[in-house]
Amino acid sequence: MRGIVGMALAVAFSAWVVGGTVVDQAGRTVTVPESPARVVSVFGVTTAYLYALGVGDLVVGARYLGLPDSPHARGVMGRLDPQWESKGFPGDVTAETVVALRAELVVAGVRHLRLAELLADVGIPTVVYAAETFAAVREATELTGEILGCQGEARRLVAFFDEVLAEAGRAVPTDTTLPRVLFVGNAPLRVAPGAMYQSQLIALAGGQPATGDLTGASWQNVSPEQILLWDPDVIVIASYGTVTPASYLDDPVFQGIRAVKTGRVYKMPQLLFAWDNPIPESALGIVWLAELLHPGALLQTLAEYTTRFYRDFYGVELNEEELAGIIGP
Repeated sequence: MRGIVGMALAVAFSAWVVGGTVVDQAGRTVTVPESPARVVSVFGVTTAYLYALGVGDLVVGARYLGLPDSPHARGVMGRLDPQWESKGFPGDVTAETVVALRAELVVAGVRHLRLAELLADVGIPTVVYAAETFAAVREATELTGEILGCQGEARRLVAFFDEVLAEAGRAVPTDTTLPRVLFVGNAPLRVAPGAMYQSQLIALAGGQPATGDLTGASWQNVSPEQILLWDPDVIVIASYGTVTPASYLDDPVFQGIRAVKTGRVYKMPQLLFAWDNPIPESALGIVWLAELLHPGALLQTLAEYTTRFYRDFYGVELNEEELAGIIGP
């Protein structure tokens, strides 16, 4: 570890201008450099915040949150950051990897607290994110703006969130029972319980999470009988994984479910980062769900919101083919 310490101290002495302190989402007080030029993201969720606030050029190493291996995704990501592929980490990141990249600032998730301790020992600050609610996504956006000097971009993004939430709330009818929605992960019987971020998106979009009585804060495996008992009006499938609407519509086990009887089984779209994760793009997940659950109630379409988000925050103009790849023709 002595060699790592020497490298880190050399970086600190030559490159850092000491800035202020922030309290991260793990409650840690962290001193961050004033103008970090070399940022490492060891968590796919935090990577999304960096790109949404227009500081992807500072990234020298990152985990990318399940970026699809498709021509559209790779093409758009290439326009957003031509060097992204060379920056990607293939697996878990070590302290040695971060030091070798001459990182001046690291952003991470709560599971990286031990890594954060190791990096603190060699003088590299780590800001930890814990955005498990949409309110925390807003806080994470503001935190990113503070530590990287892009507060104006953060305010614009938060204003976009506020617009989406206000519009989704306005679109929810007050005189009808809200549809019960089951959110499914990477297997037909793997569902998001009521405490997960996916269930909060459903509620913000004007639905009732069908799993509201299911405890736990991570994906849960349930029986077919449990899904039959919940009898959801709508089934939504995460964009990642191999589960498709046909996994339910063509399976005799699920034919008694209301969502299957009415054909209301859908796979969430994705172009870059998955819309059901606690990242800025999840605002588009709320729009998509609101449009799905309350057709025609939004003043702007998903296509309009998606075009605006990619243009205003990623700096990418989507062409017709790319947009159709997300929302359909």
